[in-house]
Amino acid sequence: MRRFPAVLILTVLLLLSFSAVGWAAEAEQPYISVSGESTVEMVPNRVDINVAVVTEDADVKTAQAQNAKMAEKLITALKNAGIKQQNIMTSSYNIQPNYDYTRDGQPQLIGYRVVNEVKVTVEDISTAGSIIDTAVQNGANEVRNISFYTVGNTEQNIAALRQAVEDARQKAEVLAGALGKEIVGVKSASGNWFDQSPSPIIYDKMEAQSTPINPGKVNIRATAEIMYFIR
Repeated sequence: MRRFPAVLILTVLLLLSFSAVGWAAEAEQPYISVSGESTVEMVPNRVDINVAVVTEDADVKTAQAQNAKMAEKLITALKNAGIKQQNIMTSSYNIQPNYDYTRDGQPQLIGYRVVNEVKVTVEDISTAGSIIDTAVQNGANEVRNISFYTVGNTEQNIAALRQAVEDARQKAEVLAGALGKEIVGVKSASGNWFDQSPSPIIYDKMEAQSTPINPGKVNIRATAEIMYFIR
């Protein structure tokens, strides 16, 4: 039978003992949990516009053919307006049957509805209104969504998260002071940031040459969750 030196066994036992004491001390050490947040405003520099080409016909192939022709016209017009090929993409395409429910309560198939939704990414947000007008004048018969956002905002994201951490620290110091304690370390920390884009405001055309749109500001919101050891 293999024998282990008594010194080695004793050393292992001592290490396990000290580890257990360390774990117990950490588990027993009091801590407080706080959250911090921060918001940084930015002017958006991109906008995604979702438009749809919708066609209906009693014959599904006819509806598809009409839709394809209108969609091709739409895409050509967008390219001519300065939109890059990679910034024009089909976001969804579906064919739906149309039923008439007024005949004795029994649904009767009367045709088909074809929907081709296209997402257009506009890099110059000042042209958003004219791009919408171009789309509507060249085949798009539905404007479904407009979303403003920012790209290249890493520095602002970091700044927002730093401010959220500072906010959490200030709250922790207030709590610790009120309890007659002091902060001695960090037990755990987590944080994140994300954009909050407001809904754009679309005004009536009236006498304007193109659809006026106010993008507003994009809010970069950061949050931090931190647990501080106290004594």
